[in-house]
Amino acid sequence: MGQKNSKGAVTIINAEGRIRLRWRYQTNRHSISLGAYTKSNLIQARIIALKIEQDMLLNNFDKTLINYTGKDVVKPT
Repeated sequence: MGQKNSKGAVTIINAEGRIRLRWRYQTNRHSISLGAYTKSNLIQARIIALKIEQDMLLNNFDKTLINYTGKDVVKPT
């Protein structure tokens, strides 16, 4: 069984050879799928994860995720 992450933490996951970041913010689940699971991409993923965690702590989280990926990944409702 998996472990729960600490509050405000971003998890980096190997999802079938691709990097996925997952976290919760204000009771909502969020995830970003990044590039292939390589060493250089993992470094970039850690940088993005730290930026997300910092923004959550400062209540400056961008729900559109544009600041983290460079593109809008939120599906319109």
